[in-house]
Amino acid sequence: MPPHLPTSLAIITGSGQGLGKAFADKLLSEGAKVCLSDVRVETGERAVEEFAARFGRENVCFIPCDVTKLEDLVGLYEGCEAHFNKRVNIFCNNAGVNHAPGWRRCIEIDTMAVVAGTELVLDRMGQQAGGLIVNTASLAGILKGFNRESASYFVAKHGVVALTRSLGQEHLTRRSGVEHMAICPAFAETDILEDLGVKRETLEAKEGIMTPEYVADCFLKLVKTGHNGDIMIVRKNTPPFIYKDYSLPLVGALSVGARVVQKGLGGGIFTAKHQAGVLGFAFLVIILIAHAFLNLVFGK
Repeated sequence: MPPHLPTSLAIITGSGQGLGKAFADKLLSEGAKVCLSDVRVETGERAVEEFAARFGRENVCFIPCDVTKLEDLVGLYEGCEAHFNKRVNIFCNNAGVNHAPGWRRCIEIDTMAVVAGTELVLDRMGQQAGGLIVNTASLAGILKGFNRESASYFVAKHGVVALTRSLGQEHLTRRSGVEHMAICPAFAETDILEDLGVKRETLEAKEGIMTPEYVADCFLKLVKTGHNGDIMIVRKNTPPFIYKDYSLPLVGALSVGARVVQKGLGGGIFTAKHQAGVLGFAFLVIILIAHAFLNLVFGK
């Protein structure tokens, strides 16, 4: 079940600015208490002062954290609960970088730290109290990369989507009490756009650049109405939508197709070209059956 926000306590990593800060704004506006966290101390302290002035110092705090260090993650979680004297029930794995710092650093922050944060939360959140983990992935976690330099970022975000779907299964949540969701925004006006290797004009023309506030609006909808395992896609000028995993039924359908045409393949591979042919034939058969049915029902 979605958390009752007015009584919730949330931790958001990488929330000194950008999407994380915008997420915090939305949760605070709904009455939740929020622990900001960022590796950049000055940035985090400015954000907490801004929110304290708007929402009250009793509702927000800041704890520095380098998400690649387990001791920092533990200190963040325990420090937050000690500060507010209540249990955390929303944890947002939001801290991230693009590929510019190098492929290893990118994967350490964007995937390994998300797994570490998730494991920590699963160990800390009680089954009876329950809770929610929201991972900030990316549209890059659904699509394929566009060059060698950015490949690590796409790999990292695919990992976050896979983690969310794998753990966001009901039989696992019944045991852990923790639900898992992820938000996959396209390009937003954050530091991720810096040193991306693609001109801003190109991004604007092909996909558009969203404001953090718009992405945060979608984030709040996910938190309030989403379901376990949901992956939300957020694109400019498009309502947010849930992207279900149809891999297993698709693999099943293609397996049937491969068995049907195996004699014609002569032991070869059931390629994309073969698949397109089978799908085209199946579509034609469906059209012919529908046409015959309509003639039978309405024809004279």
